[in-house]
Amino acid sequence: MNTQVQAVIEELEKLDTQKELEEPLYRISRENGIFLNTLIRMSKSKRILEIGSSSGYSGLFLAEAARDNGGTVTTCELSPFKIKLARTSYEQAGLEQVITLIEGDAKQLALQLTGPWDFVFIDAWKDDYAHYLEAVWPKVAPGGVVTADDIVSQMNQPGIQAYLQLAQSLSDATTVTVPIDDGVEVTYKQG
Repeated sequence: MNTQVQAVIEELEKLDTQKELEEPLYRISRENGIFLNTLIRMSKSKRILEIGSSSGYSGLFLAEAARDNGGTVTTCELSPFKIKLARTSYEQAGLEQVITLIEGDAKQLALQLTGPWDFVFIDAWKDDYAHYLEAVWPKVAPGGVVTADDIVSQMNQPGIQAYLQLAQSLSDATTVTVPIDDGVEVTYKQG
């Protein structure tokens, strides 16, 4: 990874250990970030959608790969605290030209944003996962990939069960659970 991006990733990891934050920062592991970065590079994805920015941590991995592919990332976040933190992270990493952060409720934004998307990363409220997949799947390009975080660690949550049932029922998809970090569902759109 680029050293400028790496430095911001390390700062965000330190920030997560602080107890007195305005809101909790939920983030993927570094291993998961490298996995997503690698998937984007391998698939040569250029139009990437992230549902749930939080501090911008995962977006750094997505955008670093997108930039190298000549692409961009669109990300959604509702929390003003996290929006400010994410924007600062993108600027410090030199990725602000690659990432567009849209403020608002991802449930509405997922319906409104237009595709086609080459790669989608879902890491927001678990109860809404199936809604996000329903909203974005028609906008995923053939050969595109949808990934969803926390699939193994939250397996007993009704929202995750609904997501898996939907992903496994798509007639134009192949889906697999990858047991990295908290588990990532990788769903490939055939075509």
